[in-house]
Amino acid sequence: MDRLILVHLGIFLIVIGFFLVSFGVISYGLQNKDKTEDEENRVSFSGIIMIGPIPILIGNSPTLAILSILILILMMLWVYLFYMRI
Repeated sequence: MDRLILVHLGIFLIVIGFFLVSFGVISYGLQNKDKTEDEENRVSFSGIIMIGPIPILIGNSPTLAILSILILILMMLWVYLFYMRI
C-alpha cells in the first residue's frame, strides 16, 4: 500500500512540475511580447542532463553553473542514500 501512495505522489509531482514549467514559459512570453528587437534580452541559463550515472552540465552563467553543481551533488547524494536505505 505504501508503494502505491509513493507512485501516486510521484505522478502528482511530475504533473505539477509540468504545469509550473508551462506556466513559466507562457508568462515569460507574455512579458516579453511588447519588447522590440533592438532591446537586448540577456538570459542566463544552466542545466543538468543525466545520462545514466554521467552528469552533463550546460549553461552560460558561471554562478548558475555552480548552483547546478550543488543541486547535482545533492541529487546524487539523495539517490545514493535512497538506494542504500540509510
